[in-house]
Amino acid sequence: MANINLLPWREEAREKQKRDFIGILALVFLVTSLLVYLFISYLELVTDDQRQRNRYLQSEISLLDAQIAEIKKITERKKDIERRTEIILGLQQSRNLPTHVLDELVRIVPPGIYLSNIEKKGSILWIEGRSESNNNVANMMRKIAASVWLQDPNMQSIVAQNEELRQLQRFTLRVTIINGDEMKGASK
Repeated sequence: MANINLLPWREEAREKQKRDFIGILALVFLVTSLLVYLFISYLELVTDDQRQRNRYLQSEISLLDAQIAEIKKITERKKDIERRTEIILGLQQSRNLPTHVLDELVRIVPPGIYLSNIEKKGSILWIEGRSESNNNVANMMRKIAASVWLQDPNMQSIVAQNEELRQLQRFTLRVTIINGDEMKGASK
C-alpha cells in the first residue's frame, strides 16, 4: 500500500521556515547588538584616551605658563641689572672726569690769564678769571674748541678793571664738558 502522508507537511515547512527566520533574525539582532556594543565601547575608549591627552596637554600648558611667567620675571630682573650696570659704568667713567677737566684746563690756560673761580653745574663748566689782554682769552677759547674734554666755549662777559699797576679784564666763560659717551662717539 502506498504511504500517504496525512500530516500537514506544508504547515510544518512554514513553521520550520518561521523558526529558521526567527532564529536568523535573533542571530542578526545579537550580532548587530554585539557590533553596536563594540563600536560604542571603542568610541568610549577613544574618547577617554582623548580626554587623557587633553588633561596631559592642559597640565603641560599650565607648566609652560608658569615657566613663561618665571622667564618674564627673570627678563625684568635682567633689564634692572643692565640698567644698574649702565649707571655704575657711567659713574665709573665719570669718576675721573674732574681730574681730566682740570688737567685739560692747565694745558689750555695761556700765560697772562689768571683763573679765580671754576664751577661745574651738570655738564657746564663756568670759568671766571682775569686776563691781561683779550687775545689771551681768544687763544684760550680756541684751545677749548680744539680740546678733547671741553667744547663750545661761550663768553658770558668781559669787563675791564684797573688792578694795581696793570689793567686786567675780568671775564666769565661758559664751557661744555664732553662726557665719556660723547668722546666714544667722536672717536668712532
